Amino acid sequence: MLIRFTVENFLSFKDEVEFSMVAGRPRKHPDHILPRLSNRDIRILKTAVIYGANASGKSNLIKAMSFAKNLIVQGTRPNQRIEASPFLFDTTTKELPSKFNFEVKCNERIYEYGFEVDRRNVRTEWLYEIRPSGPKAIFERSTDLARQTTHVIPGSVPYTAEQDEQFFRFVAKGTRPNQLFLTECIERNVTYFEEISHWFNEKLVLVFPDTRPAGIEIAFMSDETFKSEFIDLIKLFDLGIENIRLEDFELDSETRIPAQVKEQIMQDIRNMSLDPESHAIVQIPALNVLVLIDENQDIVSKKFVTLHKVTGDDQYEPLELSEESEGTQRIFEIIPALFELLSDDRERVFVIDELDRRLHSMLSYKILELFLSNSTRRNNQLIVTTHEVGILDLDLLRRDEIWFIEKNSAGASSVFSLEEFHPRYDKDIRKSYLQGRFGAIPLLPSRRSLELRQ
Repeated sequence: MLIRFTVENFLSFKDEVEFSMVAGRPRKHPDHILPRLSNRDIRILKTAVIYGANASGKSNLIKAMSFAKNLIVQGTRPNQRIEASPFLFDTTTKELPSKFNFEVKCNERIYEYGFEVDRRNVRTEWLYEIRPSGPKAIFERSTDLARQTTHVIPGSVPYTAEQDEQFFRFVAKGTRPNQLFLTECIERNVTYFEEISHWFNEKLVLVFPDTRPAGIEIAFMSDETFKSEFIDLIKLFDLGIENIRLEDFELDSETRIPAQVKEQIMQDIRNMSLDPESHAIVQIPALNVLVLIDENQDIVSKKFVTLHKVTGDDQYEPLELSEESEGTQRIFEIIPALFELLSDDRERVFVIDELDRRLHSMLSYKILELFLSNSTRRNNQLIVTTHEVGILDLDLLRRDEIWFIEKNSAGASSVFSLEEFHPRYDKDIRKSYLQGRFGAIPLLPSRRSLELRQ
């Protein structure tokens, strides 16, 4: 579970900012706190909703998480440039490193992992285990920029044999200046770091507005539970859809796909090794089509078709998903995440940028309400950015679950919680937000000033 995330000197974040999922003092909605095994366990929230004006830095916070995750999971190639993006609106920050730090709970352990990077080097890196007695270093890493060498100081790594310690030091010495030591350890099968690495690789899921869920057609074909609950969720959102089915798609005869695109798809298929564990070949987002190799090693194409009731007839009218409204297509993109949050026993931290994109305000509210009312015994978290003020409701959310991001006159973003304002529980926080009492809204000219400019 995510406990805290801090970022400094990246995109619009000049100074260090902290986003926290630690529960504050509010007593309302105690079921919004993740289950604890003992009173000594840290109180972690299930949900956070982040508001802010356009270009305030909401998406940049998610991009910072994404940048860090990709660097950890994917690593770098020799001499590859690190795509760090320092704060550019100040001459003192352009050449300084960007800093990222995560505090996460993996099973019963709490880790703090972070690093500082510029465009060429991982300057520093650290991993601690947070214990009641205080943080205990697992390793600390630094890079000699002049000599381009990596130095790792091991902490409480439980070596099982002398050879393990020698191998650890060998991996440390062989870590490139542009590679994270954690990533190098995973690539070299240093198993002690699997727990924290698995959290970034599998448990932290980032969903951007242009993210298309991969493989839901395969799950729809092979998992009857997924299919049934997927259809139930679609019906719940009152989209006029009575049923959903997968149909074969004739790629060769499809006139909406340019010939060169078809040829590229077929080339990708020809170049792919026929691995039965790897079914998905290519998705065509504009048509919501998936080309795949099935269990018989045959190339097939599948597309979703929605069925709508026809008045005065017992028949159903089929529509391709690409013919549905953008809002309906957005629901199809979000439901796989919602399905995992509501029915998967595996821990997940879903971070969705622009939850309300193309959605009616009541649908955004319903998604959060569904998650919060059905996650009592699950260790899942849902973090979203949004402009939808209808969610600003203390009957739905706790004060410490509502966050704001705003940008100052120098272009630097800050992050703060509604809890800092201590509003009363019976207060209309939506109205107060729109009146600018919490900040994080666009400063628009008045009607009179607009008239004077004409």
